[in-house]
Parts: sequence; C-alpha cells; structure tokens
Amino acid sequence: MRRIFFLSFLFLCAIGFSQEKKVSYATMISSSSYMKEVEPLVGKKLIPEEPREGEVNPKRTSANKIVPNKGLPKGPDALLLKQKKASNTRISSTPSLVFETNSSTVSPSDPTGAIGPNHYISAKNSAFAIHDRNGNVLVPSTSLTNIFPGESLGDPIVFYDNFADRFVITQFSETPNGFLVAISRGPDPVNDGWFTYRFNTGSFPDYTKFSIWSDGYYVTANKDQGQQMASEVVYVIDREQMLAGVDTAQMIGFPLPGARIGGFYSPASFNATGSTLPPEGDARIIYFQDDDWEGVSQDALKLWTINVDWINPEQSTITEAEELTVSNGNITPFDSTFDGGSFANLPQPGSDGQDIDVLQGAVMFATNYRRFCSYNSVVLNFAIDIDTRQDSDDISAIRWYELRQNGDNQPWSVYQEGTYTSPGGKSAWCGSMAMDIFGNIGMGYTTMGTTNDGANQDSFASIRYTGRLAEDPLGTMTFAEQTIAVGTDVDRTTRNRYGDYAQITVDPSDDQTFWHIAEYFESSGNNARNIVGVFKIAENIANDVGVVSIDAPDDATFTTSEVITVTIKNFGTTTQSNIPISYAVNEGTAVNEIFTGSIASGQTASFTFNTTADLTGGTASLITAETNLVGDVIPENDCASKKVANLLPNDVGVISLVSPNSGGGLTAAESITITIRNYGGSPQSNIPVFYTLDGGASVNEIFTGTIGVGESAQYTFIATADLSEFASYTFQIGTELTTDEDANNDVISRVIEHRLCSPTSDCIRFGDGLSSFELSNVSNRNIECGDGYADFTNMVINLDRSIGVYTLTVQAGFAEGDAERLSLWIDYDDDTVFEDEELIIDNQVIAEENVNQTFLFSLGDEAPLGTHLLRVRAGDTNTNNGADLNEPCGSMQFGTTHDYKVEIGENTNPNADLTVFSQPNKQFLITMSDPNADDILRLSVFTITGKTIVSNLVEKDANSRFTYLLDMSYVSSGIYFVRLGSNKTGKSAKFSVN
Repeated sequence: MRRIFFLSFLFLCAIGFSQEKKVSYATMISSSSYMKEVEPLVGKKLIPEEPREGEVNPKRTSANKIVPNKGLPKGPDALLLKQKKASNTRISSTPSLVFETNSSTVSPSDPTGAIGPNHYISAKNSAFAIHDRNGNVLVPSTSLTNIFPGESLGDPIVFYDNFADRFVITQFSETPNGFLVAISRGPDPVNDGWFTYRFNTGSFPDYTKFSIWSDGYYVTANKDQGQQMASEVVYVIDREQMLAGVDTAQMIGFPLPGARIGGFYSPASFNATGSTLPPEGDARIIYFQDDDWEGVSQDALKLWTINVDWINPEQSTITEAEELTVSNGNITPFDSTFDGGSFANLPQPGSDGQDIDVLQGAVMFATNYRRFCSYNSVVLNFAIDIDTRQDSDDISAIRWYELRQNGDNQPWSVYQEGTYTSPGGKSAWCGSMAMDIFGNIGMGYTTMGTTNDGANQDSFASIRYTGRLAEDPLGTMTFAEQTIAVGTDVDRTTRNRYGDYAQITVDPSDDQTFWHIAEYFESSGNNARNIVGVFKIAENIANDVGVVSIDAPDDATFTTSEVITVTIKNFGTTTQSNIPISYAVNEGTAVNEIFTGSIASGQTASFTFNTTADLTGGTASLITAETNLVGDVIPENDCASKKVANLLPNDVGVISLVSPNSGGGLTAAESITITIRNYGGSPQSNIPVFYTLDGGASVNEIFTGTIGVGESAQYTFIATADLSEFASYTFQIGTELTTDEDANNDVISRVIEHRLCSPTSDCIRFGDGLSSFELSNVSNRNIECGDGYADFTNMVINLDRSIGVYTLTVQAGFAEGDAERLSLWIDYDDDTVFEDEELIIDNQVIAEENVNQTFLFSLGDEAPLGTHLLRVRAGDTNTNNGADLNEPCGSMQFGTTHDYKVEIGENTNPNADLTVFSQPNKQFLITMSDPNADDILRLSVFTITGKTIVSNLVEKDANSRFTYLLDMSYVSSGIYFVRLGSNKTGKSAKFSVN
C-alpha cells in the first residue's frame, strides 16, 4: 500500500539547516473586534462602486537597502539557457473561456479571483463581481461596502475554501489599522449571505496575502519594516470559528525571526489546494533574500514553521526552518533588484508610456500547496532581472520553484527551479502558478516588449500562460506560450504601478482546469481591464482513479468497530468499475476490498468498507485510504489521509475571553463574556464556569444551556467587573465540570488594557465628521469612515509655540445650519485625559460640507514642549444635544473622533539643504531637514549616465530630519547624484566615490 512517509530520520539530513534556529512565541493574542451578519446579495439594492481617488495602496514604505553591484549573478541568469533549449515544444490549447470581470480608471486595479463549483468571484480595488461558470454576470461590479458595511478601502483578496465549500473576500482597514474578512455563509455567494469580521493589527498591514491551512487562515503583511523580527507581521485567524459564524474569532500574530530584510517585503504562507487538508501545524512561511540587499550574504529561500495552539495561544510558535541557499547547492543565484529598488521598472512601448512596476520584493500570489501519496509539493515564483546590458534593467523574467517534502513534518527542499521569459525577448512578470491533480503546473503571467533594438518585440502589456507536465524535463516550462488577452495601450493612469496581484486557481469540479485573472490596458473606455482566462494543461488520461476524501469517521469517542467511508473519483476518461481499494490505521496492516460499482469520467462515488476499524488505541489515529487500480497511470493521486481524535466522553474547556476588549471607555460595571467549547464525545449542560480578576476572589456561576459535541457557546456572567481605571487587568477564566477528564483546556489567562478611550459613532449615514484634516506638516485626506474612531497617532504634527497663529483646515461630509461642529484638544500633561483647560478649539461651526473650512488657534508661550496627543472631534450637535461633542470620550450618534500626535518645539528653523557626508569604506550619510516636507520622500541615487542604482523611501523623524546611510562599497569610482523629494519637487546633490 502506497502512503505518505513519516520517517523521523529525515530530520537529520535536512539540507540547509543551521545549528541555531530562532524560535519566537506569539507576540499578539487577540480576537475580531466584531462579526456582522450580512444579508444575501440577491434582491438587495446594491451600492454602486465608486472610482478610487487619492493614494493607491502605496506599498507604504521603503524598498530594501540596496548595495549597488554587490550581488550575484554578474552575467546571464544560469537557468535561462536551460529554458531556451527546452524551446516550448508542447502545443498549448487556446483558452476555453475568456471574459472581462471589471475595468478601472486606476492602476493597479488589484485583480483577484477564484473559481468554485458554480461561481467565479473577482475583485478589484474597492469593488467585486460574481459570474457563473460561463462568465455570465450574476452580480455586476459593485462596491465592497455591500459585504463590508461602510468600508471600501480595498486591496481585496478572493479565495475559495474547497475544504469548507465557502468563498472568502478580504480587504484592509485603516480606521483602525487592520483587515476585514467576509466568509460566505454557504456555498452560494449570491443567495447565502456573509459573516464579516474585523481584525485590528496596530500598525497598517499593507499588501496582505491570505492562505488556507488546516488550523487557520494565514495572513502575511508588508508591516513594521525593520522591526519584522520583533513585531507581528504574520497572523493566523481561527478558520473553524469564522466558518461557524462565532461572534468573536481568535487571531494570533507572529514576527519573522531571523528575517534579514529592511524595506518592502512580501512573504507568503503555503496555501492548501486539492481535496485533502494537511495535518494541523507545521505550516510554512516563505520568502526570498537577495544578496543585493544590505546584510544578506547570499541568495536564499528562507522558510519558517508555525505551530498554533488555540487552547493556549501564548504557546504558539514560529521557528526558523529551512534556509535554501546558493552555498548549500539548493538554488541558483538570481537578481531580483530593478532600478535600485524603485517601483518604476519596465518601459512601455512608445514615447508616451512611463515605466511600470515589476513587483519586485514580492513572492507572487499564491504559494500553492498540494498533497500527493509519497510527497507534498508547493510552487512559487517572483520576478528577476535578466537584462545583461550595461546601465539597463529593462527585461524581467520569472524565477519559479517547486519545493517538495517527503512526508508530513519533514523538511522541504528544492525539487526543481527554472527561469522563464517570454519568447521574442519580451519581459515576463506578475506570474501566478498552481499544480493540478496530476502534478502538472500551469502558470499565467504578464508580458511586454521593453525595447526596440531589433531583438525585442514591441508589445503592450498582455496576459499569457504556459505550463509543464509532471514528467517533463525538470526546470523547464514546455508548453508554447498562449494568449489570454493582448493589450492595445500603455497604462494611462499617470502612475507607475501595475497590477499588484494576479491569481490562478484550480477548478474544484475537475481539479485540472486553471482560471487566471490579471490586468492589462485597452485604448478605449476604462484603461485598466481585468480579464479571466480558463485553460488546461493536462492531457487526457484513460485510467486514473483515487480517493479524494475520507468522510467517516469524524472526531468522536471511538469504539472497536468504527465504519470507514471514503469518496472515490475517476480522474481519467474511461469509466471504471471493480476498483481495488484499501485503508490502514496508523500505517498498520491494510484492509483490502473492492468497489464493485461503476464511476464515469469525472464523477465521484461513496464507498463504505465492510471491515470496521478499532480506533480505541490512543488519543488519535491516522487513517490512510487509496485505490489500487491495475494500470493506473498516475498513482501519486490515488490516496488520502485523515487524522481523527479519540475524544474523552467528558471534556469541556474555555476558548476565549469575548469581552471586554482592550481599549478605551471601560467602565466600573463591565460585562464578562467567555466562549466555552465541548472537546468531548458527549453533549454537556449545566457547566460550572468562573473568572478571577487580578488574582482576586473567584466569581462562580453556571452555564445552564447544552453544548453539542465539537460545538461552542458563549456565556455572559451576571457579576460584572470594575475596569474604570487606566491599567492592565489580568483575567483567569475557566470551566469546572466535575466529571471533566482533561484539565489542560479548562483555564486560560488574558490581559485586558484600559487605554485611551476610542468612542465610536455613525459617520456613514449622512457623512458627519471629518473626511480631511490638514495642520502644519500633516495632510490627511480622503479619511475613510470606519466605525467613527480612527487612530492616526503614527502621524506627528510639528508645531512651534513661538509661531503666533496656526490654521487648521478640515472638510466634513455633512453641514446644515450650525449643527455640524468641531472641537480639538491637546493633552499637555500626558495623562491620556483631555481636560477642559486642554480644549484648544471649542465647538466651532463647520458651515459647508465637502469644502475646506479653516480654524485659527494659538499654542501660547507656556505650551509644554515635547510630544503630546491631539484629539479632534466633529459631529452633528443638534442630534447629539451639543454636549457630547465636548465630552472627549462620549459616544456621538453622528460624527467622528480622531487622534494624532503633536511635537511642540520652539524657534525651530532646521537647515533644509540636502547634504552628503563621506564616511570611511565608501559609506555616505545623506541628510536633509524640512518641517514642511511630506512625511515620506523618495531617495534616488543615479550614475552619471542617469541609471538609477538606489531607490528608496525615507521617513521623516520626530525632528523633521531625513537620514539615509548609503553603502557604495561595491561601485566603481566616479561622480554620482542623489535626489530626495516627491514626484514634483525635490533637492539634489552631487558626490564622488573615490
């Protein structure tokens, strides 16, 4: 019987392991701030989409620090010749279906989409659409606010959870920072409604990617750059709770220990595809490291392992795992750096096309994982520079990998790697790849002609695909390039950004057909178009059947005679009958029987073994099942496995503290709500529960309801808790069932912080509150409403008490008579309480809506120097009876409350010149001070011929100073130029390297 191997000795021979691995525990343990049930879309009056305005998911940060000319390879990419020799000998079939999902006046349009059994959902920027399997529109492109009430900030991700038969749509949130996740309440995204969750992340989680694993949905984010080894940048959210629509779903956050990156980065988590989930735990995060980057000595693929403990989440860990490098022979050198790290890279055809983004620094979405009988596989790709011409980074290719794991919990290694570029010298980038049930790979991507030197084709950005069969020569894409859509124009959105995402998904109906969505440009109508192409790589196979799932038993209190039921599928073209089939428990003796029915091509059938299984030995059992058809062409897809728990009859425990949550406005009589779970094999009722506060007396009560096997329920204590003081409070919560047989899950501890109050209000219905705020050096426009409160304390306003009068400029979305008003405080004594004597602007009228309104104020000579909190509130005082606006922690019915930081100085007059200071060993310190400059400026370093060799974003510090240490130790001597500024204005300086 073939089965997945579990050989522990393989740990000892893992290639690329270092002796000391950094292990970090979870740095964040939290839960969703809300869950909203959203009614079905059918028959609903849908809010139309609105064109996105202002900044577009700006990749919010610097690029990695580049050391010019440091990295390898110095010549041509070593894998490119191998691909060219393959010459794409296999003939691709044309797409079986091509349809446009939506269009936009703005790029990147963030195309994302996924196929389910009966629907295709796509999304862009701040809108989504639903089509049937023939591309017919069921829900036209419409605002994300229809499933995320009041919010359409965008950067969505769509995926189909094949293991639960649900669709998921996400987007990020900026008030407060975090992301939103909507899960369809059934398999029909039009008729079944949605569960919508908000998760807060502290700082902004830019460029999020979502993946499916057995114990959660995994999220990676371009967040807290330079602090990724200490601050959480990877999250796991409780998939099981969200699918069940639990009011508060758990989330755990992790850093990336040992990640040698300093700027923009986009790691990925493995995304489970196929019909069988991996076992819980051993989830992988992967990212590449380029030896062009400061602090990186060699090109590498670096992996981390996450093991989540939902019962004791503080024990959840992330550990450095494999590091697959050039020196240990796992990978071939690559150059992933374009134009010194800037986001303007590939020139478009013609003189009127600006350079567009190659998406450097990103492992492209998604990193798709699939299980086979004797190994697990994952495929990934990213863009690399293959232009060998001097002073040019104009041609990109796709570096792609297949990694394999010889069994669960074993190390990963490189099975094959390749470099793919489009025929005719065109660039290829923005790839997305996946593997079908046979192990064949399909890859969709973007191509574009980049020069007119005779060797390269002159072509606009277009969408193509290629692929390879599992038995083809390793490291090559063997199918001839095929076209989904041909572009007819350059990107005319006046930005240099492109796509941000492309996405390929595998059709669950046959597990063979690929659906790819990407962005290209048309010369008529909305310039940026999102197009779907449907294609298949697999050849017809006559004889191929396999077990796709083990349907029974599920977790239970087992007996010695448990029934084993599986689903068999015919992947081949020939009807099959009398199929040998077997199962084994914990790799023991196989039970062999015959499925005597018939299964037509592409169909499934259920089979129950006559021989039952004894599952009473131990706390869990691994069941493996497979078909053994004589002449089966692809034996690697014949099997499935399932781990089932032998539950104790009586076992209940506590999962989470639902409320209160850390934040503001906690009172002297806070309700305490917990979630209880039945981990045992028998229903339970009349469960004793308790909580303690800061080690005090136990509050004991009874949950009188009934909780079924594997189910959860919430309980709110009658006794409340006093949390009125600003402080940290430690709760111990638990269950005390007298017959409980496992105490390990009975009690958990949680810390709740009463912080600065954050009152919420309605700013959606009539547009009350501030949509724009400008003061001194801070300009915060197009403010999203959210729940009425926003934390903008990452924005520091520079004020000088020697300046007589300041002008505050705001806009509000509502004004009627003298109803809409504004108040502003500065917390001079830093006690997080806004007192009357700290009220700077008092209840002033906002006379016109959506028009700049100005208010004058002075700090005075006695204003305390240093950093303080600033709070501004605006709202309808007629509805709020006037008083609530000037109660800084009071909830308003209609309006907004926003917090900023102010840095108060005196007689500050910094030097605004750009200066380059030479340091030893060809290091250069670049500085500039300017309180009136934007918070983040672009720094670029050029050669004398004009080639960009360094491009980065530099952030202003608290003293209005910009600083950047430039490493030029690998460049040749000569004259260089540096510029620091925005797209329109900036300062330049010349310096020499000797």
